[in-house]
Amino acid sequence: MNAVGTHRVSFRGEILTAGPDYCPADLVVADLDVTDLDDAHPGGGAGRAAGAPDPGAVRAVVPVAQPPRSADADAVVEAVRRHRPERLVAVGDGGTLDVAKHAWNLLAAGQRPPLVLVPAGAEPWRAFAPFSSLYEPDGQRVSRRYEDLTGQQVRLDSAALAARQPGVRHLHRADTAVHAVEVLTGRRAGPWGRALAAGALAALADDQPIADLVAAGLATEAFAAAGLGLAHALASPLGALARRRHDLPNVLLAPAVAEFWGTRVDWTPVAAAVNCHADAGSVARWLRELRDRADVPATLTAAGFDRALLADVVPQAMRSSGMPWLPEPVDATTLTDLLDRAWVNR
Repeated sequence: MNAVGTHRVSFRGEILTAGPDYCPADLVVADLDVTDLDDAHPGGGAGRAAGAPDPGAVRAVVPVAQPPRSADADAVVEAVRRHRPERLVAVGDGGTLDVAKHAWNLLAAGQRPPLVLVPAGAEPWRAFAPFSSLYEPDGQRVSRRYEDLTGQQVRLDSAALAARQPGVRHLHRADTAVHAVEVLTGRRAGPWGRALAAGALAALADDQPIADLVAAGLATEAFAAAGLGLAHALASPLGALARRRHDLPNVLLAPAVAEFWGTRVDWTPVAAAVNCHADAGSVARWLRELRDRADVPATLTAAGFDRALLADVVPQAMRSSGMPWLPEPVDATTLTDLLDRAWVNR
């Protein structure tokens, strides 16, 4: 584990602002069209990924439904061994990218084709993260960190980004903002990580699709070394237990978390990056504005999260890796109160 103030570089690939330039020798991993869902792929997807190729233009396409499963990665491994592609290209939601990353790591070193990741849906930050989160056959979500994930290529495809639904884009903008704020208000990040997080907020201010991905990459590099905070500690197990992405609960919880910290946090670095007053109320209002642009429900209840999950979420949140680095220690009662507020209040 990194010491306080230490930054261990996580992303060791390359980033191009270009489309994937599909070729007949590619094996493509792409979001599954919602019309193709069956009992083996519960939970639904976000439609076929913007930027995905015509299946006839590449060697093969392996579809992935959400939530992503380790079995999907096994299918990709089998397809690579069968088709021997020149590239493994993943396009779509972050979960789909995680499937490709895990599959690439399951392959023996001599079997690994170049890995190309094209974030074109929800949770694009996963293109830059050195880990994956996939569901196992027993229903548990397992996160894995990859020390040898190097040399991958991330493509920022402006055409694919332009084809997304506006709500998808604005939800990931709000999620990126929460990531950056939690790095800046935590106690673990040093000057390097804090500069990355501030840079992420500055890139979000550009309000352009490519800049949004730059922001996601900067924030991911920051939190991969420094960890995250209270909103993520609660949102991650809530999403896992509900078999949903945790970007939405992260965004819904963040304003209440900012208000909870109040004057116990120095909000100056956040305020300087987003041009608001350096107090918890102003930061919470800014986070709610980002949430509202995503046109999502304002509470966990309205978003369809079952309140019965609360009893299981809190113990898992207390074990989150970011808990030791919060501005101050918190207990289970505090976490329960924060979840209660997010379930019913704006």
